[in-house]
Amino acid sequence: MRRRSLFILIACLILTALLTLPTLAQETEEEEPAVIAFEQPVLITSIGQSAGAAQAKILAMRAGLDFVYEQRASLDDLEGMKALIVVMGASGKGLGAAGVDIDAEIEWATELFDRVRELEIVIIAMHIEGSSRRGPMSDQINTTFAPRADYLIIKGAATEEEAANIDEAANGNIDGLFTTIAAENEIPIAFVAKTLDVVVVLEDLFPAKEEG
Repeated sequence: MRRRSLFILIACLILTALLTLPTLAQETEEEEPAVIAFEQPVLITSIGQSAGAAQAKILAMRAGLDFVYEQRASLDDLEGMKALIVVMGASGKGLGAAGVDIDAEIEWATELFDRVRELEIVIIAMHIEGSSRRGPMSDQINTTFAPRADYLIIKGAATEEEAANIDEAANGNIDGLFTTIAAENEIPIAFVAKTLDVVVVLEDLFPAKEEG
């Protein structure tokens, strides 16, 4: 009787182990990151009227994007667009040339973002001019619009360890602002050490259409 009970116990243990192994294997398997890809054409514009948007235009050309560039886009410019790239960074000289102040710029950009959401257009927000483009006006833009983006591209370092490997002037995330915004709003974020590295990020986000 004891042998039979022992046999039943061992059989149960073996069965339990066999049923558990696939689950354990599944749990220990590393999940592959989700592939993020956006559609074209793309509208590129500036929030803050800095030179960053003109840089983004060149980067988009190198990445082979189908895009339209407007330094200060209108609502009509959104027609037919699948994605919006906004380059964040305030320039007093640029705002003056556009005949607006920071409050008017934020009001215009808010209206633009609201319309983009109505049209279900993807928003990619960039800050690619490093720490030199950080300051009260720029951060007013950053904290207002970065949380509303679907994807962030930031010139800078994600961690203090990485920051040690790049020039301080190139680190637009020097205080961790964008890391915090991305984490709090669950926004995917890509960091680049050099402005030219944005090209690779854009190529990944906007894969070329297959011919035929």
